[in-house]
Amino acid sequence: MRRLCAQLTVVLMVIPAVVRGDTSRIGIPDVEVSLDKAHKIAETVTIPTNNSEVEMTKIAEKMNAYYRSPEFQGRLKSEAERIKGELFGDASVRFYPDSKSPAARGKLGSDERIYLFISSAMPLQTVRNYAASVARLGDPNVTLVMRGFVDGMTKIQPTIRFIGSVLQRDPACNPTEGECEMLPAGLAIDPLLFRRYGIDRVPAVVYAKGLKADDAALSEGDSRNATITEHHTVYGDASLEYLLDQIRKETGSQTLAALLVAPTNNK
Repeated sequence: MRRLCAQLTVVLMVIPAVVRGDTSRIGIPDVEVSLDKAHKIAETVTIPTNNSEVEMTKIAEKMNAYYRSPEFQGRLKSEAERIKGELFGDASVRFYPDSKSPAARGKLGSDERIYLFISSAMPLQTVRNYAASVARLGDPNVTLVMRGFVDGMTKIQPTIRFIGSVLQRDPACNPTEGECEMLPAGLAIDPLLFRRYGIDRVPAVVYAKGLKADDAALSEGDSRNATITEHHTVYGDASLEYLLDQIRKETGSQTLAALLVAPTNNK
C-alpha cells in the first residue's frame, strides 16, 4: 500500500509538467528526486484498520464451505450438463464419452494416466488410427487430447465435425442419413495439459503416475488442482502400442505391460 502511495505521489508530481506541455524538462534525475520524496511521504502514511476484516473473513469462509458442499457441487454439475447439452446436443457424448455411462475399469490404476496428444493438422487417417488404438485398449484413463478448438472457439461446428470424423467407427457413415456408431475413445480439449507437460509437437504420448486431483471437474493439467509424482513423454509418428511399449521398457511398469498384453475387443 505504501509503495502504491509512493507511485501515486510521483504521478501527481509529474502531471503538472505534462499538463503544461513542458515534458522536455522531465528527466530521470527529476523522477528520482520525486520518487525519493514520495517514499518519505509514504513512510508517514497511516493505513487505517479495516473494521470489516473479521466479518469479511467469516463470509469468505462460509462461501468457500458452500462452494465445496455436495449440494452446490451437485447443482454445478447439473448446470454444466445442461449447458453442455445445449451447446453440443448429442455430440456432447463425443467430447465426454463417459459422461452417460458408469465408470469403467481398466488395467491402469486410478492414479495413472495416458495422454495421447494430437492435432487437427495431423493426417486424418493417422488420428483415426490412434482413436482406434485407444478404443482397443479399453481403459478410461487413456485419453486423446487436443490443444484447442478447430478454427478457434468462435466456431464450434468445425470441431464437432472433426471429432465426429475421428471417432466414427465407419468413416463412410453419413451422420445426415442416420446415426453413426462411435468408437469408445475419450477425447479432451485441454490446453493446460499441453502446457503442463511441455508438448511442443504431436503426436506425443505422456504416461503420468501418482496423480491426485482435488477437483475431478477441473483440468488435470492445472498444477493447482492436480499433482503427480512422475511422468514420461515420448514423441514419434508410430503406433500407440509401440510408443507405450517404449515407456514400459523405460519405467518397468507392470500396469502398462498388462494394458498392452490384454487389449479389449473394442475394434
